Amino acid sequence: MTLNIGLIDYLNTMPFHYDLAERLQNADVHFERGVPSQLNRALAAGTIDLAPISAIEAARNAADVVVLPGLSIASLGAVKTVLLFSWASDISDLDGQSIALTDHSATSVALLKVLCRDRYHIQPEFTVTKQHLPSMLADHQGALVIGDDALVESVRHRALSSPSGWDLPYIYDLGDEWLKMTGLPFTFAVWAARRDKAEALAQAGVFDALYASTETGLTDTARENLAKAYAARLGLPAGACRRYLRDLRYHLMDDDLAGLRLFLELALDDFSWDSLTFWGEREVAH
Repeated sequence: MTLNIGLIDYLNTMPFHYDLAERLQNADVHFERGVPSQLNRALAAGTIDLAPISAIEAARNAADVVVLPGLSIASLGAVKTVLLFSWASDISDLDGQSIALTDHSATSVALLKVLCRDRYHIQPEFTVTKQHLPSMLADHQGALVIGDDALVESVRHRALSSPSGWDLPYIYDLGDEWLKMTGLPFTFAVWAARRDKAEALAQAGVFDALYASTETGLTDTARENLAKAYAARLGLPAGACRRYLRDLRYHLMDDDLAGLRLFLELALDDFSWDSLTFWGEREVAH
């Protein structure tokens, strides 16, 4: 039986699968690549068996998936790749205004809506669009962009066409906005497996390989290699990529879980933390 593993080709996921393919070269596995929203749908549909998915989708599909403890993409403060670009100098000024939402993510979209409601007490008009900052800001007062695109746009911080001409957009980091509101880290993504395939994944050594690959990928040498490779790929200074990887949190610690729990309670009606299942010996208390 071939086991299907979803991967995301963003810099922030590279430590997870630093040498995962080599570790699983003798296993019957297939790798499927896509943006977070694609992997969210594929895992929910059962066309892939394991993937890093938007944290909110793990909660929405809690009956069908198990979460792997100790693996996450989280930040304490600025994350650098979940950014609201806007023509407004204050987020509060976006009340009633149009914000374009990336079509690549679920958690980031839900986070922005929580922040608008509970931190800024505003009600913008949200529209999901193709992720392309110039066209998003040409038609909207704000644009939510994630991933490598957000990192590149924030480092370059270029002037873009606006209703009044060519201007520099303001940039708001949603990880930082969450920290200011709650004092907690924010967990953007977790690794989740189909409940009906988790035992097969474990028996095939996939979970062990993923944990081992992550630990290797988080060594100083590996992060330096990844930073240099992605700097060339993205046209960014290696230092920017290095700092980004250094500042992320990958181990889903107690404070990350506390932030995740609060977010899910704010974002989802009738959410119960006990609905989440964590896999195996690394299982954590709910």
